[in-house]
Amino acid sequence: MPDHERVEAALDRSLNALGLEYIDLYLMHWPQADDPETGRTLRPNESPTFVETWLEMEKLPLTGKTKSIGICNLSIKNLEILLSKANIVPAVHQIEIHPCLPNFELIQYSKANGIVVAGYTPMGKGSAPFYSDPTFLSLASKYEVQIGQILLSWAIQRGTIPIPKSSNEERARQNLQIIKLAQEDMNTIDEYHKQPGMHRSHSLIGSIKDGKLLGWTMDELGWPYDDDGYVKS
Repeated sequence: MPDHERVEAALDRSLNALGLEYIDLYLMHWPQADDPETGRTLRPNESPTFVETWLEMEKLPLTGKTKSIGICNLSIKNLEILLSKANIVPAVHQIEIHPCLPNFELIQYSKANGIVVAGYTPMGKGSAPFYSDPTFLSLASKYEVQIGQILLSWAIQRGTIPIPKSSNEERARQNLQIIKLAQEDMNTIDEYHKQPGMHRSHSLIGSIKDGKLLGWTMDELGWPYDDDGYVKS
């Protein structure tokens, strides 16, 4: 992430690529920064830290180039550090959310600080188990919808903003058709991750090596994953 020290220049580059004069929301994707000359991942206390990057981002709404600013992939540990120094509370926190990784505590902490939570990979990724699992097959049959609609409805009903994507037009239309789930079914999905082998990240599979992700240790990131992306108990 070499643009942590060139915040406005990075935004300008994105605007030029998009052919726009402004965007509604600009996000810091990861807390890690890279040395732009060598590509070396900087340590958490090396400048620019994610706090320094955020303080530069706070200047962007005044330029008229973005209306809001937000963050991605901060743990409670690092979000606490950021909020202790921030003058502007992030508008949005984008994190991985799906029934295998419901992220209850991080969602609650973000919301308690006035931050809207958006979830990427809301329908799982790769070999996500939902589409062949009896729990979700039964729910889809009960409500006469697709399993993807069950997943998105659960996400919205718990007060998060899911960010699905599909190249299939019909599936994209289905993603807009949200239903109201009974509380007992919400509870069932809430508990799904407690099944053996289910509590894990889908987006980080193969990305964590020797306890590190993008150059930082799990302790530095504040994340609880092992090298296979499972949440440590």
